[in-house]
Amino acid sequence: MDVLHRKWEWLDVLSLIGLCISLILIYFAWQGGVFESRDDFVAYVHSFGRYSVVIFIFLQILQLFLPLLPSAITVTAGVVLYGPVIGVLYNYIGISIGSILAFLIVRRYGESALEKLVSEKKIRKYEDKLTHGKTFERFFTIVIFTPFAPDNVICYLAGLSDMSIKKVSFIILLGKPLSIALYSLGWTTLLELIGII
Repeated sequence: MDVLHRKWEWLDVLSLIGLCISLILIYFAWQGGVFESRDDFVAYVHSFGRYSVVIFIFLQILQLFLPLLPSAITVTAGVVLYGPVIGVLYNYIGISIGSILAFLIVRRYGESALEKLVSEKKIRKYEDKLTHGKTFERFFTIVIFTPFAPDNVICYLAGLSDMSIKKVSFIILLGKPLSIALYSLGWTTLLELIGII
């Protein structure tokens, strides 16, 4: 086992732990009839009190690092659980923190982290933009402001760019509100129309 593999095997462990916890929670919720209706699900989550918000925001942060937690599900859950305004706000907080952390992790650990977090195919797709500073900065800004864009991958790649943490954070905090609102409400509306929620 080489040094880089040992260094990043904790991400594999974290992914497995996250999956196991999710499956256990889903199983017990299902056994308790939580998924029989939307109201039952909302009541179950709110039974955790203020901790439900902390858990939800933590899951939103985590989903940027765990592909087993699709963002379409978590952002929709935010709107269903907390309403269109507060739900979008919690989505914004969690995703923004996670996006900045994604940048910081790659900035700190370099390509070894990027290769562990992003597929080689996706890296090759976007890496040519890294060679031109201002070009990547404009590309990064457009992606952050655009709903449904692969912004988690771009936040990782930004860690290898010459952009400062201050600039990256500013663009994320400024660009995320509208894109997250459209993304969250878009998925929620779609799933309501096809009768899933």
